[in-house]
Amino acid sequence: MKLSIIVPTYNERENLPILVKELKNNLDDIDFELIIVDDNSPDGTWKIAEELAHDYKFLKVIRRENERDLATAVLEGFKNSNGDILVVMDADLQHPPEKILDMLKKINGADIVIGSRYIEGGEIEDWSIIRRIYSKFAKILAYIFVPKCRKVKDPLSGFFMLKREVIENTNLNPIGYKILLEILAKGNYRKVLEEPIKFCNRKRGKSSLNIGVQSKYIKHLLKLSWELKEFHRIIKFGIVGLSGIFVNLFVLWFLTSFIGIYYLYSAIFSIEASIISNFLLNDLWTFRDRRDRNWIRRLIKFNIISLPAFPMQISVMGILKEIFGVYYLMAAFIGIIIVFIWNFVANTLWTWKKIECSATQ
Repeated sequence: MKLSIIVPTYNERENLPILVKELKNNLDDIDFELIIVDDNSPDGTWKIAEELAHDYKFLKVIRRENERDLATAVLEGFKNSNGDILVVMDADLQHPPEKILDMLKKINGADIVIGSRYIEGGEIEDWSIIRRIYSKFAKILAYIFVPKCRKVKDPLSGFFMLKREVIENTNLNPIGYKILLEILAKGNYRKVLEEPIKFCNRKRGKSSLNIGVQSKYIKHLLKLSWELKEFHRIIKFGIVGLSGIFVNLFVLWFLTSFIGIYYLYSAIFSIEASIISNFLLNDLWTFRDRRDRNWIRRLIKFNIISLPAFPMQISVMGILKEIFGVYYLMAAFIGIIIVFIWNFVANTLWTWKKIECSATQ
């Protein structure tokens, strides 16, 4: 089967000749084409690519003069490719070309193979603590908003391989840099495998990671979540949570002021009443598509997840206020948001668990 390697570029004139040579050396026995999609780089990357195409017949160059977006550049490469197997990788030499052969061995038993930094054997070269935290947080957001990627350890990888049928007849309209996330959310596939890679430091040129890239990522997540109706589920979960506050306060007032029970004892019953109320509404409304017959088991799981919420919120508030000096109301608000995320993700992954895709190393 023919291999089509799609490489989107922007200001990569120093790296591109090295990448082309390494691909030639590593894939000399493979029938492949290399498609460079350049967004009219100011440094003339497209010129270098056209010069290389004279010496390397497997190289095709596409120059886009009025667009600048990695994900749409990849789609342009897909559209102009002829291979049965498609590969996406960066031009900055952070993705090891030699790993393509290992990924090819796995593609026969899968629909998508991801070059992964986060499975056993994977490695990231000399990232700062801040960069690592940013990457982990970005992955958590992907898990929250795009359920179909939760079985994958590295859903934000820019280095992956897939069979062409995965994207056939799919409406891919990504924003920004995370094209794999779009494919995992909308593609036609059953099994995903991951191949460990060493993600190397950029040795030439300048990284494109900036605030604009990060904002596009958030916008892409929200758009995907809305299209997949997962954002609707989050809104429903929030509405149910707000209703639980009123249930809690009403039961507390009724037992304390009307029945005459000591308020601390009343609080125990009022908290449990709000938990049961939240469970019933979420079961009937938010997660109605994920219910099985064993509702008692789901109720027990919901209770287990809900009970740590109060000490968790207090702990977050205390840490933010006492250690970082955050204003107490802001600390309380952040605590509530964290508890909300905990409750939603934990209940999605456990109480109303649904197998979204198959992924293995």
